[in-house]
Amino acid sequence: MSSAVLYRWKLKAGTEETFRKAWAEGTHVIHKACASFGARLHEGADGLYWSYARWPSEEARQACFESHHFFDMDCFKTMQACIEERFPEVVLTLTDDELAERKSAHDVPVYETDRLILRPVRLDDAEALAPALMDEANMKWWSRGALGSVDEVRDYLVWNVRGDALQCWVFALNGAPDDALGWVILMDKTPGQAEIGYMQRPDAQGNGYALEAASKMLDHAFNVRKLRRVWGDADPDNAASIRLMEKLGMEYEGRLKANWETHIGVRDSVIYGIVAPDSRQKDA
Repeated sequence: MSSAVLYRWKLKAGTEETFRKAWAEGTHVIHKACASFGARLHEGADGLYWSYARWPSEEARQACFESHHFFDMDCFKTMQACIEERFPEVVLTLTDDELAERKSAHDVPVYETDRLILRPVRLDDAEALAPALMDEANMKWWSRGALGSVDEVRDYLVWNVRGDALQCWVFALNGAPDDALGWVILMDKTPGQAEIGYMQRPDAQGNGYALEAASKMLDHAFNVRKLRRVWGDADPDNAASIRLMEKLGMEYEGRLKANWETHIGVRDSVIYGIVAPDSRQKDA
């Protein structure tokens, strides 16, 4: 059952903006490393800052912090330097959920390709997508290890369904639109740019489905969203992911050393990017 944690801090005067930026960076680091559901930061009327962080379970949260050295990272050190007083955290277990579903920052339109339909991801896609997220080999290069149940998969999908500043499509065969084969996602990073991501069931691999879906998503990114650049992040040993990005026309941009601490250890990242044709830098 999902859980949440309430954090509360009194900040040093004048550090609010620095704290908020470091908090946002740290929240994204934790989400990518451990598949948390993310967090929100609030300022109270008394000037104290509150954070509400959601997790698949309290056990998942504890395991995450036991296996990662987050507080050695610069963003977390910056947060600590901004805090004048830290209050005890409060762990909450979800019993009922009546919150209205939030509208995404961007609509997720339905598209069709020669073989596929791309539609918004739903929580009831969990059963169809479970073979992708519960398979150890399929999850080797992911930010966390394989999930243990369909319920965990459903909790994991909450961010894909309700997350801010992203668009996530599942792709399925035209004749079986409810049987999700995988997903493709655009995650806004900075104005005019987004990160690409993709996941596919093992039984769907080798048919070019992910390439077909991601190609349509890139068309959306450049021709509908009018983004100037899309980039991807892959483990250097994830040959299939790198091959897919290259087939999409993405070019190698660099390697980030020891970029992620995952379930298989500290890993580098290779970055591939593609720029909209009309955004390319012109020679002087």
